[in-house]
Amino acid sequence: MSQLDSIIAQIAVALSITSLDVYVFFWLLVMMGIIMAMGLTRIYSTFFGTVLGMGIFVLISTILSPEFQTPETLSLISDTFAKVLIGSSVYLIFILALLVPMNGGINVSLPKSALGMIFQTLILSFILVLFLLAVFLGLVDKSYIFLHTDSAFILMNKFASFSELQSSLLFVFVSSHLPTIIILSIGFIIYKMLFADIVNTTMAGLIENIKKKKVTSGGDHHDRGHEEHGEFMDEGFMEHEEGHGGHSGHGHH
Repeated sequence: MSQLDSIIAQIAVALSITSLDVYVFFWLLVMMGIIMAMGLTRIYSTFFGTVLGMGIFVLISTILSPEFQTPETLSLISDTFAKVLIGSSVYLIFILALLVPMNGGINVSLPKSALGMIFQTLILSFILVLFLLAVFLGLVDKSYIFLHTDSAFILMNKFASFSELQSSLLFVFVSSHLPTIIILSIGFIIYKMLFADIVNTTMAGLIENIKKKKVTSGGDHHDRGHEEHGEFMDEGFMEHEEGHGGHSGHGHH
């Protein structure tokens, strides 16, 4: 056993997991490091490219599905050619995930603080790895929206090493939550692209209005205090004058 294998075995024993899980964990860290090095803008662009590719795949697989075919559409596109198009469109998911960030990417609002940038980059790198892994496993196992899709990814099942990988904790977790991971990832990037700026602007305006109301109410309270203090001083002054007037009259008599 090499020194590396010995270290891996010790880590596995300490964490009560298998050596395979340790290797997969290190692979996850390496992938996250590569994605983080891309920068936050390119991470968002990769997210968007992946979702765009999935949207095109779902659209093509839906309109060319045998369930929706009519004699007219079959005269335009045969059933065999439709299956080829559906099987080919699935590769757009990963092709666009690479092409979109390479061609300028997308414009999204980014955190202003350095700490916010680091935190968001770390979290999004982890989510993106899970998202891409979920799509990949869905294609390999022909599950979820890829149920009737034939592609080269299904050949991965013929490799014994890949079958062993599928027994790791990470792969089991992603496979068991595959629809949830895909839906939440797509929902997140749609929210970020369409609604995040609107929500942030609305919240900022609301907070600003609350601050202004607090300042205004505080100023009014301060002014009322001055007025009450002034009235009290005026009343005291008048009482003092009346007292002096009474004393003067008594002295005159």
